[in-house]
Amino acid sequence: MKRITNLLLIIGMLLILSSCKMFKKPTVERIQDIKVVSINPDKSVVNVSLIIKNPNCYKIKLDQLSIELLNKDRGKVGTAALAKDVLIPKKASVNLNFNVELDTRPVVKMVSSLDQKVQLFIVGRGHGKALGTGRNFGFDEPYELDLKAHIESLLTKFTASGQGLFKLQRTSVEKVGLGETELHVSFIILNPYGFTFNFKGFPAEIYIKNKLVGKGNLQNQLYLDESIYSKEGVMVFKLSNVKSVLGAIAGMFKGEVAYTVKGKVMIDALGMEVNRPYNYNGSIPLSIWDLLLKQ
Repeated sequence: MKRITNLLLIIGMLLILSSCKMFKKPTVERIQDIKVVSINPDKSVVNVSLIIKNPNCYKIKLDQLSIELLNKDRGKVGTAALAKDVLIPKKASVNLNFNVELDTRPVVKMVSSLDQKVQLFIVGRGHGKALGTGRNFGFDEPYELDLKAHIESLLTKFTASGQGLFKLQRTSVEKVGLGETELHVSFIILNPYGFTFNFKGFPAEIYIKNKLVGKGNLQNQLYLDESIYSKEGVMVFKLSNVKSVLGAIAGMFKGEVAYTVKGKVMIDALGMEVNRPYNYNGSIPLSIWDLLLKQ
């Protein structure tokens, strides 16, 4: 009786397999999307979304799947693997997501200056099981990752990992005249992501106690590339009505005079011209302020 039961089970399995022809390996139907999760100076994370199809007339178990991201020269830039087994219903597809960690600077070097895209190859190897048997499968697909919006944001918000990339150093008076005074604001700009860009302008207005007291811009354009982590620069402001606007309230200041700069950052990078508003706050030492008011 036991032999007959086993024989019937085997015959049943053979009938199922023959009715579906044979166990067909899973396939990658398409790369659904690749999204940037985070970009930091050292590491960045992208989410790779794949659609995996089960072509069989019975459910299968996907027990292995690893992916590699390759650059255009097919050098490996990131890897990820399936964390747990996945059941795929018969004749159905599932969406699987992988977070892939990348080194930021090598990826920045891959960005095209024509369209701000990164050419990648998504290569994967996996294994599916059903009815006591299994099959390996693989895929190798090209993909273009558009980084334009992310690059624009990183270049102009001047922050990385919560830290400012535009750092004020000092404020000094270089020229004092009867009708106009020249104020210099020295700063350092950091380049932790390894971008190549030209900081070509920062037209701005300077305010004290919400009163417009002058206008300025970069003294010189600043060029940075992947080998330059930081560079010093100077903003030059022409103050034309400091005495008339602020003489009456000079006694209110103690130690230093706070100011606000409101302007527009102008950057050329990777074939783009990026213009974004940017404000910062600084202060004029009281000793310099006294010098201004005595003129």
